[in-house]
Amino acid sequence: MMFSKKEKPLVAFTVQKCQSCKKETKRKFEEGDCLFAPTLECTSCKIPTNISKIFGQPIE
Repeated sequence: MMFSKKEKPLVAFTVQKCQSCKKETKRKFEEGDCLFAPTLECTSCKIPTNISKIFGQPIE
């Protein structure tokens, strides 16, 4: 095949961001995660964080 491109499998990650101190935490994606949904409390502010990004990284 002339244009065969082997795709690497991806691992999904979720980034949680605190709206107060802007601290970001990256963790593995869990089923039910969706953008802008409130999640766990920030470890420094004790304010609920929101999911700001969901992305995939290729496995190396």
